[in-house]
Amino acid sequence: MTEKGEANRVAPKEKSLSHKMTKEQKDQLEALFTEEDLKDTQCGLGPCKSKWLQWFATKEMYMLVYCLVGLTQGMFFTYSVSVLSTIEKRFKLTSKETGILLSGNDISQVLLAIFLGYYGTFGHRPRWLGVGALFTAASCFTAGLPHLIYGTGKDAIAAAEAVTIHKNVPFLSNLTNLKSKEELCLSKPEDTCQGGQGGAYVGPIILLFIAQFFVGIAISIFFSVGVTYLDDNVNKKTYPIYYTMTMLLRILGPVFGFFIGGRCLSIWIDLSKEPNIDKEDPRWLGAWWLGFVFIGFALVITSLPLFLFPRKLPATLRREGKRMLRQADKDKKEGRNRGVDYFVSLAKTKKEEAKPTLKNLLVALKRLFTNKIWTGNLFSATVSLLAVSGYWSFKPKYLENQFRKSAAEANYYTGMASLFVTVVGAIISGSVMRWLRPGPRLVTGYNIFITFFSCLGFVSLMFIGCPKLEVIGPMDGSVVPPCSADCGCSDKFTPVCAQDKITLFYSPCYAGCSQEDLTAKPIEYSSCRCIANSSTPFHYGNFSTPIPKHDWGTATRGYCPEPCNGFFYYFLVEIIIKTVTSTSRIGNSIVLLRAVSQEDKGLSLGTVTVFISLFAFIPAPIIMGAIIDSACIVWDKTCGHSGNCWLYDSDKFRKILHLVPSVLILISVLGDIVVFRYSHQLDLYGLKDDDVEMDKMPANTDESKPEESKPLNSGQDHDCKV
Repeated sequence: MTEKGEANRVAPKEKSLSHKMTKEQKDQLEALFTEEDLKDTQCGLGPCKSKWLQWFATKEMYMLVYCLVGLTQGMFFTYSVSVLSTIEKRFKLTSKETGILLSGNDISQVLLAIFLGYYGTFGHRPRWLGVGALFTAASCFTAGLPHLIYGTGKDAIAAAEAVTIHKNVPFLSNLTNLKSKEELCLSKPEDTCQGGQGGAYVGPIILLFIAQFFVGIAISIFFSVGVTYLDDNVNKKTYPIYYTMTMLLRILGPVFGFFIGGRCLSIWIDLSKEPNIDKEDPRWLGAWWLGFVFIGFALVITSLPLFLFPRKLPATLRREGKRMLRQADKDKKEGRNRGVDYFVSLAKTKKEEAKPTLKNLLVALKRLFTNKIWTGNLFSATVSLLAVSGYWSFKPKYLENQFRKSAAEANYYTGMASLFVTVVGAIISGSVMRWLRPGPRLVTGYNIFITFFSCLGFVSLMFIGCPKLEVIGPMDGSVVPPCSADCGCSDKFTPVCAQDKITLFYSPCYAGCSQEDLTAKPIEYSSCRCIANSSTPFHYGNFSTPIPKHDWGTATRGYCPEPCNGFFYYFLVEIIIKTVTSTSRIGNSIVLLRAVSQEDKGLSLGTVTVFISLFAFIPAPIIMGAIIDSACIVWDKTCGHSGNCWLYDSDKFRKILHLVPSVLILISVLGDIVVFRYSHQLDLYGLKDDDVEMDKMPANTDESKPEESKPLNSGQDHDCKV
């Protein structure tokens, strides 16, 4: 009989057994527990355990707080990704160096996730979660420290000083004080290099790495201890819908992280100034530090309620008691009649034997790695996350460079795509798993289809982009115009667009411009000896013929407008791909949980976290960052040191970013095939357990009892004792 058939067979019996418990049954149930058992189900902290507080000891309230913490905690990583390119420019970092920064949280997971998942499962899990959330809050404040210590930076000051309209200063006074820091023809700005400055900053790298490291501790606790606490307190048949709701709110956190990143990056890094620099200008520096402060305070507020939840919810303790009563009843019918005390003692003995020890840990790890379904799932998850984590780490940077979007726009569009697919995919997946209850073979087979679909999706995105930029200046394969050869230009990248709106110069100096209008927006350059005063597109061959002085043209700061519709199609295709692939998320998560025994769930999630961190999240941004750096054609040169990349070969960047993930995702299908091969033995919805429990039940069910939502009475009045 199929799983769905079993569900239909069990349903009538559930309905007939849904009446309330008798007083005798309630008394018998209460007598099973000791005073210590009842104390473990009480809400509060220390002596403060008031009676009214006990009404909040429900799975619904826990799910609400858990989701709020997950939402705010989820903002941190995507916010870090969204401000990555700005941090690179501010502290002169390469993509490889920022990849190392992002790997900090994964290194801590590799070192601690197994132990946190294993020992945390046997501890006070809500308080473990609260401590983890506070770790993330501390990490947020640490991530913002580089701005407090090092300030806005000399590049930001130099780029904005001449064109900044200071607040509370009269407009005419601003005009009087305007001084150019731009590099024009025959007018080189003052050299600000002192004592070997210009390289990457070591201090910010250390602080940002520490911030990511401690976030890894919080993530390990959240996804191993937090998930098992919810799963242990929710019926297996209803778990998909609960998990869907938590997934919706938790994934909205990363989405909001992109939105907050977009908002913060639209504000200049120095809040006291309003520079006349367009946000699409590559020298624009947003307030990257501001979001870290906001997320940190939000986490402090949302994490505090976690410390009040009990070690075990009252409804869970009742279910355990009812299970023992049913076992005793069946035992009596079979003629052994060992009594309920025997099963209570048996449960306590099993609990004692399962206490966390190094020996038990090794035995549990052996159980996991000999589990074919679990190991297949582990391989598939690790390789697929190795593929996509590098992509998502550098996607905002890709949108900035490929489609000439500002950092703020790149984050808004990334967040919008994630928001749409999160809602649609999670609702469809959760609803199917809750009410249609597809069998394990169908769920795991669908995962294979999704893997192939995702691979094809990345291949298709590789062919959607904009034409490669042709820049006139000191670049490989580009023309250095003789008309500006005597201007004394440096290699500082400051792109300007000629008045024909097509020709792009490396800097106003290489365009031969000698004058500028700092009050215009965008800033205008005039008397450009390499630009003809005409709307006719300029051609490289014209450089051999000098332009008469009276025909010298103008240029504007920034890139030229591009007639490219590639971004719309890229965005549309990505939404379709992500919507389809997200429909497998709930089913895949349930397969991972049901593939192991009850006592191994925390360790299972912790071990998966270690493997995906060690072999996916740590190497992916470092490897992808190094590969992306190979596509750079204009490096920042400050005081003789190389810094961040200003301009990439867009064709090479596009192929690298999509070809590497597509190949890795194709390899991950091998793990999906192994899971499909052995998935027939999975019990996704607890139907086999229900059949056993129904045979044991005298006249009651586990779920749908109004009294289960009430606090257990330990015989004491737990008012707050101060």
